[in-house]
Amino acid sequence: MEMNENEKQKLINHIAGQTIVHKNPFDHLETPKNHKQIDQNFRNKFIIPIYMNLLGISQYEEKLKTETEKIIHKVDKNVVSQMLGDFNWRTRSTGAFFSAIKDYVDFQDSIGILLLKSEVTYAGESYCLAMAEFNNTKSIKLLNEYLDYYLTKPELWFDQDQAIGAIAYLDKVNKTNELEKHKSKWTEFVVNKPNWDLNKSIEWFEKNLNCLKEIKKYVS
Repeated sequence: MEMNENEKQKLINHIAGQTIVHKNPFDHLETPKNHKQIDQNFRNKFIIPIYMNLLGISQYEEKLKTETEKIIHKVDKNVVSQMLGDFNWRTRSTGAFFSAIKDYVDFQDSIGILLLKSEVTYAGESYCLAMAEFNNTKSIKLLNEYLDYYLTKPELWFDQDQAIGAIAYLDKVNKTNELEKHKSKWTEFVVNKPNWDLNKSIEWFEKNLNCLKEIKKYVS
């Protein structure tokens, strides 16, 4: 049986990473959107060499250094804008990664909205790494806002571990105590998640962020 247009779009979105459609209080926020589709040449040049290495970058640090060094001089704000404006976890993850590497704080609002809306899977780690690398009042506010809501949704196994790792890291470097306000909610959130561990999440995030910082030094 042939799919109708609505079914076709759902399939396209699923392939792009929208595995769960959920209502949230951030629906009114406008996500960045491209006016035209990015082409395959763009994907081959900027996305394919990078995106699969962003799922736990500490495991792929050397490869990421090599691939990032090859193209970093061709990455500018227009390129990153196209990445973040594409409805796909691969492009959005890569756009957040390059925003962190190149200190493109201009994209902080866009990345923050993408994190809050959580439209596609897999991209949250890169969003949180970018927020932690920016380390400013707004990025901390966005991370807290994410946790305030998503820690109350135990049915949504999203990027709560990445966001709480980011908050803990920023507490460490800023000598603050933002983590404390989320601990009770975290305890309730992980009741049905026996493999989610706060200390491991914090350690994993810091390890990945330190790798990002090493890559940043290497290609700068």
